[in-house]
Amino acid sequence: MPVLISGVLKDGTGTPVQNCTIQLKACRTSTTVVVNTVASENPDDAGRYSMDVEQGQYTVTLLVDGYPPSHAGVITVYDDSKPGTLNDFLGAMTE
Repeated sequence: MPVLISGVLKDGTGTPVQNCTIQLKACRTSTTVVVNTVASENPDDAGRYSMDVEQGQYTVTLLVDGYPPSHAGVITVYDDSKPGTLNDFLGAMTE
């Protein structure tokens, strides 16, 4: 069952990030995802994003126009994961 990851993508000054793609690349094959497949989401002009993510482990990359790709980290989505922001999932890996 997919888990909702949603929120507002902001830069270090709190300004919503526009012209960006949030890319999730599967790290391994699971019952619902094949390794190395890529899903992406483009936040709106206010930086809002929303994606239903299947159970699995993903590398998160931010692609911003005019800049090299930025590796944000690795997230793991479990069957019992609660909906949250991308920051919630990235922070869970460091705790």
